Amino acid sequence: MSEQEVSLGHTERVKTPPGPAEEKASPESSARRPVQAPPRSEEQRIPLLWLRRLVFFTLSLLTAIQGGYMMFDILRANGLSMLEMSIWLLFVVMFAWLSVSFWTGIAGFLVVAFKRDPLTLGRVKPLAQTLDPKRRIALVMPVYNEDTERVIAGLEATCRSLIDTGQAAAFDVFLLSDTTDAAIAAAEKQAAYALRQRLGNELTLYYRRRERNIGRKVGNLSEFCCRWGQDYESMLVLDADSVMGGRTMVGMAASMQANPRLALLQTVPLPVRSSTLFGRFLQFAATLYSPMLAAGQSVWQGDSANYWGHNAIIRITAFVDYCGLPPLPGKAPMGARSSATISSRQPCCAVPAGKSVCTPG
Repeated sequence: MSEQEVSLGHTERVKTPPGPAEEKASPESSARRPVQAPPRSEEQRIPLLWLRRLVFFTLSLLTAIQGGYMMFDILRANGLSMLEMSIWLLFVVMFAWLSVSFWTGIAGFLVVAFKRDPLTLGRVKPLAQTLDPKRRIALVMPVYNEDTERVIAGLEATCRSLIDTGQAAAFDVFLLSDTTDAAIAAAEKQAAYALRQRLGNELTLYYRRRERNIGRKVGNLSEFCCRWGQDYESMLVLDADSVMGGRTMVGMAASMQANPRLALLQTVPLPVRSSTLFGRFLQFAATLYSPMLAAGQSVWQGDSANYWGHNAIIRITAFVDYCGLPPLPGKAPMGARSSATISSRQPCCAVPAGKSVCTPG
């Protein structure tokens, strides 16, 4: 890996990413090593998924119908006005949503209480927390005109926690800046330089700033994949305000390495350090319910789920091959933007064998 030392006054880079990738900056020339998918027999089985979904939606529908009927029975006692009918219609919609959440929570409670895998429904087996350092992982954090002090503090806490696991050798850290404010960019450069010095040789930090932030966050990640994606098997994407524990990162990376057909794995984000009373209530509820709801979603969603765009580890081959689509026609907000924004929120569930050419949207 090449390293370019620059002065603190320079606003370009703190440290240049690996040299070989510099020669592969264009989409046409960034062919990456193909990943051979395992035979279908080696895939993780999801037994009776159709039956799970049938039972789940039947229970949710029956609950919503019963609730809607009971509300209707209350409102019709003295006759229904237009206002009461509007109230009833809104109630039916909201109660249907609550019914789905209720039965999702019940499913999650059962699998968590009985220590079952939400996909296979078998006993949860501990996964070895040892990573192959040759199968590189990029820890990437896209930023755009953020509070530099907060961003660097969160990133340093994440890096320190990762170093404490003893598995940091498999990771490289990338701070991918799309900042347009010159003063903030200069502060980012200096703070990143200082953080690199504090981390020393325990974890490598790269800082890259784009002068033209084409495609916004999706374009930022696409450019990273085109230039340096061939050097990494997967990337763990954090938001600028995210802080993630080292054991969580290592566990996600170990799951990715143990399942060659897994292309996207995301965590359950939890709010922290809330200061208002409402914020504390929300933080408590999220800590208590979110893991259970996430497990319940896995029970009936199986290998398909929504992706909320960050705090996830992504197999770069799958992301590049299936999430780079042409711009949508029409005007904003529905058109005139890369449909990779939409595609990036859909999980890629398999990594087929064959060539892999970077074609960002």
